[in-house]
Order: sequence, then C-alpha cells, then structure tokens
Amino acid sequence: MLLLPLIVLLLCILSGCQNDEEARQNQEAYRKLGINKMNEGDYAGAVEAFQKALDQSQAVIGDMELDICYYKATAQYNNGDIKGAVTTCNALIDYDDKDAKAYFIRGCVHLKEGDSENARKDYANALELSGNNYALYLSVYENLAGAGFDTEAEELVAKALELSGEEAEDYRERGHIYLIRKEYDNARKELDKAIKMGDTKALLYLAQVYDAQKDDKKAKSLYESYLKQNDSDTDTMIALGEMQMEAGKYKRALELFQQALEAGNTEDAKKLRRNEIICYENLLDFAKAKEKMASYVKDYPEDEEAQRENLFLQTR
Repeated sequence: MLLLPLIVLLLCILSGCQNDEEARQNQEAYRKLGINKMNEGDYAGAVEAFQKALDQSQAVIGDMELDICYYKATAQYNNGDIKGAVTTCNALIDYDDKDAKAYFIRGCVHLKEGDSENARKDYANALELSGNNYALYLSVYENLAGAGFDTEAEELVAKALELSGEEAEDYRERGHIYLIRKEYDNARKELDKAIKMGDTKALLYLAQVYDAQKDDKKAKSLYESYLKQNDSDTDTMIALGEMQMEAGKYKRALELFQQALEAGNTEDAKKLRRNEIICYENLLDFAKAKEKMASYVKDYPEDEEAQRENLFLQTR
C-alpha cells in the first residue's frame, strides 16, 4: 500500500486521533448518532456527527473508518454539498482504487447531478470490482431506471441474469431480479430452487411474488414462515403488518408493528408509530391511541394530519 493515498485520506477526512477504548466507544456513538440524524433528514447534523466519529480514529484506517466515510459522503450529498461528497469519495478511491462501494456512491452523486457519462463509468467500475454482486446490479438498475435511462437499466439487469452460479444465493438473487422484472413464473422457478437448498431469504421474495399476484393467502403464509426463521427482519414485519392491517386484522398487525419497534427499527420508526396508533383506533382502544398520539406529535410536530387527529382524539 502506497503511503501517499493514506496521507491524502487522512488529510481530507480525518482530523485527529486518540488511542484508547474511550475513543472507540465515542466513535461508535457518533456513528450511530450520524445514522439517526440521516434517518431524521438532518443531513448537516449527520455530516457533523460522522466527522466527529472520524476524529476519534486511532491513526489507522480500518473497516469502521471506511464505513463512516461512506455514510459521510452520502450525507454530504443529501445536504447539498456535492463537492464535499465527491471529495470524500475521491479520497476513498485514492486510498484504495478497488473500492467498489466508493465508485458506486460517486456514481450515484454524478447521476443525480445529471452527469450520466461519469455515473456510468463509476457504476461500471463498481460492478467490475464487485464480481457476482447481484445486489449491486439491482441498485444500479434501479438508479438508472429512476433517472430515465430505461434502455441501459434493462441491458444491465439482463447482464446480471447471465451471471454464473449454482449456489442457493445465486438462484435466490436471479429470482429476485425476475420478480423486479415482473416475470413471475421465472421468479418462482429460481426461488423454489433456492428454497429447496435451504435459503430462507428466498421465502421472502417468493412471498412478494404471490403478493404481487394478489394471492394474499400464499403470500401471508410465506411471510410468516420467513419470520419464524428470521425474527429480527423488521422490513418483513412491517410488510406483513400492513397486510394484516389491510385485511382488518388489527390485533395481529399491532403485534408486528410493536415487534419491529422493539427491535430498534429507527429508520421506519415514524411510520411504525403511526400505524400503531391506527391499530389502536380500529381496536377502539382510544385511551391508548390518545397516549401514543400525544407522544407522536411531540416527536413529529411537522405531521399536520396527525396534529388534527390528535385534536379529535382529545375529545374521545
């Protein structure tokens, strides 16, 4: 490893170091704070927290520091600091020119700024360096399609389907791609193979196939089967909870939403707490709904609809 890239990274990103357990704990705390700030939409606060996390570095660049830099670049972009985001990504690439994640993030920045040429170059580098990374192919596909580059997106996802591999994960991810392309028969074939090989995550995608085809009974059964084996997957808890809520089964939906909240799902906390209130209202437990709503509007005062509903609950 050359010395110069390390110096560049240190000068561009880090601004101090400590060498003790307290510094490590502070770094983890600031990283967590930064992630929470991002989830709240406070990107300036997130950048500041991530920089403080980096300030705790012990004069070495490890996985933690790199991870914080990825978050920092993302927060910088979302805060409107395009130059800063690119600078952080450049420093990461200077440190390791085979860093697929840094190329991917920089590609996202270029794409959102309308620089499709450099975006595609960065995406190509990221995919080449990542090998058979189906998840990355899907992320790039969704970004290109979202930006209106439908032809390039379809070419990319078709290329992903050509990736070799006969492991359970390969079948699962090919099934996932077919699911996204709404080729449900092909999706089921691939996912069934993955499930027979013991891949539990394939159950989730197969549930989504049946969900997309409005087969609620099979979808619900598969979601619940998946949750029995992956009881910490809050995204699935939310999906199943919303299905239960739509079916009028508010007690079961409430249990799932509360289970997700107890698991520490900060990213979806606002949505989960709102759904929790809706469940209490439909269960006619207005006292609990009122209590939960008072806490909710205190934490999310910008939710005008909730503010109006809170006034209604005060009369119950």
